[in-house]
Amino acid sequence: MNGHPMNGHPMPGHPAPFDHGREHADRTGPGATPSGAGTAGRPDDAEVDVLVVGAGPTGLTAACEARRHGLTARIIDRATGRSGFSKALVVHARTMEVFETMGVSGPVLAAGARFAALNVNTRHRAPVRVDLLGLPWGDTAHPYWLSVPQYATEDILESHLTAGGGAVEWGVALEDLREDDGGGSVEARLAHGDGRRETVRARWVVGCDGGRSRVREASGLRLDRADAGAVFVLADVLTTADLTEDEGHVFLGPEGLLLIVPMPEPRRWRVIAHVPGVRAEERLTLDAPFLDELIRRRAGIEFGSHGVTWQSRFALGHGLVDRYRRGRVFLAGDAAHIHSPVGGQGLNTGVQDAHNLLWKLAAARHAGPGRADALLDSYEAERRPVARAMVRGTARATRALTTRTGMTRTLLGTVAPTLLGRPPVQARLGRGVGMLDIGYRNGGPAEGGTGRGVHPAAGHRLPNPVLRDGRRLHQRLAALGFTWVVRARPGETWPPGDDRAWAGIPVVFLSDEEWTGLSGPGTAPPVVLVRPDRYTAGAGSTAASVLSAAGPRMLPGISPHRPGHLTG
Repeated sequence: MNGHPMNGHPMPGHPAPFDHGREHADRTGPGATPSGAGTAGRPDDAEVDVLVVGAGPTGLTAACEARRHGLTARIIDRATGRSGFSKALVVHARTMEVFETMGVSGPVLAAGARFAALNVNTRHRAPVRVDLLGLPWGDTAHPYWLSVPQYATEDILESHLTAGGGAVEWGVALEDLREDDGGGSVEARLAHGDGRRETVRARWVVGCDGGRSRVREASGLRLDRADAGAVFVLADVLTTADLTEDEGHVFLGPEGLLLIVPMPEPRRWRVIAHVPGVRAEERLTLDAPFLDELIRRRAGIEFGSHGVTWQSRFALGHGLVDRYRRGRVFLAGDAAHIHSPVGGQGLNTGVQDAHNLLWKLAAARHAGPGRADALLDSYEAERRPVARAMVRGTARATRALTTRTGMTRTLLGTVAPTLLGRPPVQARLGRGVGMLDIGYRNGGPAEGGTGRGVHPAAGHRLPNPVLRDGRRLHQRLAALGFTWVVRARPGETWPPGDDRAWAGIPVVFLSDEEWTGLSGPGTAPPVVLVRPDRYTAGAGSTAASVLSAAGPRMLPGISPHRPGHLTG
């Protein structure tokens, strides 16, 4: 590794700012102190806690979360301003839960349109209509797919950042990275659009700069891209056809896959089509006549295309970075994983990457190097398996939907309606695609806590049932830091919330009736420790047993004598 730059050598109407929503009172937990307080091991020469590179949805989430957790942050982007193209279009349920925690779910919902249904059409079978709003979504407050253009999501996040005192620095590119000899900060060399050069020392760098990430390259991390062998065309277009505005349409036939997806603007649709036989380098004219002919042949619809605002032709590929972390440099979003857009998972996975990472960076301020490293290593241990499964799953789906021969595509059109007509398959389009059932089983907290009195199934999203006061459970949790959720059976005596047994962490007591809504595997024991990202850190019969197992890794700077706070 000698000679690598990371070894010390250079190489060539929004909500109120950081208002956490009506569900969050003025409560804080471990990790919620302002930057500069309790910063064990923090280098004196670091000018900023976090340098975020890339101002897309992932980077904006990282910058907003850094500031919400009390870290100082800068966010840069080499572009001179925000793109007006829609790009990613679907925000899923788990991402809406993240946005709710951040305080931006209301504006995002207002900017979008819910998918009511998905219609699957083939030549020789009756269409299959999947009622997306009627699927068994379970405990989430966001039981839907939300169609919202990426630029709208970015505008909401950037406005939220600005209202909280932050700002995107447009026209600023990362040139190089170098970790200092003491390992306490990262030196980033920046190039401004006016020709100025700047060197900034950051405690951490988070690369959210996309598939051609300069952060990834400068830190020596590798992403091997595999060509999926399929060329797609995409366009956002108005129509004169009378299609049901809030329903998506899939057409499977020998000519290739066609998707027509609703957008929030009335009569505007996203058209996505596989074009078999077209080479990656071949030029296509994606104008209204081209789109009308393609839709006429595959769907039998006189579409009347006009007002084409964005069109793109792309060759699908997929890949996963070898590591998510090198020292004080982390990757998130498309910088760490690239994949087919099937299922609309990319933006959502990136936002959830950033949400997972930033609370850990904030908590690591309070820890010595060993415990901080263990906590920060859990970011890769948790998020890389999620991305690996997503990349593999979308690659398989893409291969099935873009099979090379017309005969096989015809066969797919015969089999797919049968499969999609089955309730268990349809149910996967709810919680599964909505990313509500993602768990962290291969690293971090899911490996800890098998001692006496400790439940081993940690690392699961905490269910979010409606409680007897009409609020949902997530609304009762601390805005920042950890929360205890405890089952209080009649006649049982638990220590009050300010007892030192709770280690200064807020406590939510639930009744027997309320507890029945907690069906997740990590919530069966009577004491559950919930992380800032609403995943379970541990569960057991007593607070002491949970802290003994989960505390050293998940709460590296906790003080057992800190005053507590009762929120039940």
